[in-house]
Amino acid sequence: MNNKKYIIISIIVAIIFLVMGVLIGLVYSNKDVIFKDNNFNENNIPQNDSDSKENTNEIKEEVPKQNNDAIKNEVIKPSLSIKDNTVINEMNDTLNSINKESSSSNFSDKAKATFISIVDFLFYDGTIKGVTFNELTDEGKQKVLELANKIDGKLEEKVPGYKEKISSTTSNAYNKASEIIKNGASSLNSFAKEKLGDENYNSIIDAKDELVKYSKNALNLVGNTGSKIFSNTKDKLNEWYQSFKNNK
Repeated sequence: MNNKKYIIISIIVAIIFLVMGVLIGLVYSNKDVIFKDNNFNENNIPQNDSDSKENTNEIKEEVPKQNNDAIKNEVIKPSLSIKDNTVINEMNDTLNSINKESSSSNFSDKAKATFISIVDFLFYDGTIKGVTFNELTDEGKQKVLELANKIDGKLEEKVPGYKEKISSTTSNAYNKASEIIKNGASSLNSFAKEKLGDENYNSIIDAKDELVKYSKNALNLVGNTGSKIFSNTKDKLNEWYQSFKNNK
């Protein structure tokens, strides 16, 4: 009886060892495939994690950079001041008034007075509603020069050659002023008061009494302009011009 038990146990143990041997053999024979798959998974999992981290870092780095650029642009970008808008609105109103006017003999005097006022504002430190050209921002100056050029063009369209008719001694000066304004309308860097020249500056000052007669005929601008040409004597204008020459 005991011999039968030993035989059975021996058979069972033999079967177990046989099965284990088979399994070990299968594993050993397929080790390349098994370990290759494992390595593939092991190599890729951390690599993907690394890529994800790098991509995340790139996103984190790019977003603030874009925001900083946007903020920088907002800071650098110029904006119109209250004084800019005061003058720009007045000049827009003047341009609108010109568009509504007919080309009558009465309008000819208005055209002359309006351009005289613009020259006074741009070149002689005149004011529009208490604001001088020098008080404007660069963006405001550029916009004002563009509008001044449009006003001059519209006046010339309705009254061709009107600047020659302002005064027998100032036609060259006002045509030169028109040229400088046109250049400034294209680029603020092209505009400078001193480009008018001594002779032209003085010819307008010398014709002061002749120019005053237009002061009541202008459109919007003269009524709101603290005009040096219209309100100052020749001596005062000469004094201002000498001071301007010395300080430019």
